[in-house]
Amino acid sequence: MGGEVESPVREHPEGCVCEVRVKPGSSRSLVEGTASGRIVVSVHSPPREGRANREAVKVLSAFLGVPPSRLVVVRGEASREKSILVRGLSKREALGLLGMR
Repeated sequence: MGGEVESPVREHPEGCVCEVRVKPGSSRSLVEGTASGRIVVSVHSPPREGRANREAVKVLSAFLGVPPSRLVVVRGEASREKSILVRGLSKREALGLLGMR
């Protein structure tokens, strides 16, 4: 019963990769926090034609303080669970912004 929580962020040669769960169709667009080893991002957009993905990238980039152009969905394009590469931001910096040092 160690109670150790899996990190939602991992190192990457270009920065870090954030494991994200997107909740489309929400009343507000925001980073809710973390749950089950993922960053939970609520977006107003529906999961159609990539709209929820684009909005999730915008919301996460604003939360992390980096331009959206530095974020790339590297896995889970058609899934609610995604891996998003954040170029130029270290795992340590991302965890600090999430309050998880």
